[in-house]
Amino acid sequence: HRFLTFHTSLADLIQFAYGLHPRQLVGGPGWLESSKFDVVGLASGDGQPSEQEWMKMMANLLAERFQVRFHLEKRELSVYAITVDRDGPRLEPSDGGPDTLPNIGFRGRGQLVARNATLNDLAWELQSAVLDRPVVDQSGLRKRFHFTLSWTPDEFQTPALAGEARTAAEIAPNLFTAIRQQLGLRLTTTKSNVDVMVLERVALLDRD
Repeated sequence: HRFLTFHTSLADLIQFAYGLHPRQLVGGPGWLESSKFDVVGLASGDGQPSEQEWMKMMANLLAERFQVRFHLEKRELSVYAITVDRDGPRLEPSDGGPDTLPNIGFRGRGQLVARNATLNDLAWELQSAVLDRPVVDQSGLRKRFHFTLSWTPDEFQTPALAGEARTAAEIAPNLFTAIRQQLGLRLTTTKSNVDVMVLERVALLDRD
């Protein structure tokens, strides 16, 4: 029921609340990335909030405490697209219902474990912590799946995720090869019209 983040920029809070890659955030004051904040939140109600519920709560906080106002517009950006490989997907269907919370997250650098997750969930995890541009799901697969993805990150991927070094026997392929071999999907570079948030107003309210 507790949400904690420390020394976090407003840009990062906005990107979390709205599921954005940094390239999808435009405008705002100069301190959007330089000023850091601590956020301690407590959810109301019973049950563990889903990530989507935490995101909605963060969006409400941003509107109240930072007076965040914006509009969305479509812009053509360079993206990574998730598509199905020619031999078909290699994904285990989930037996969880649509109301069952997805469980997806990193187990150190180069390993992503998912239960009851959609490929939109996969796209969000890759763009938020691994890749240098937005990731869009163009697979056409709308079901939920269980999967584990293991790869050897390059020097630019997941620098903040701690993990023990792998032995030679444990070295996995790079991300693009791993997605094709392990999940039956492809990750390709292309251009696509995606939502971009254009900030119109941001102001830090004084508090007693």
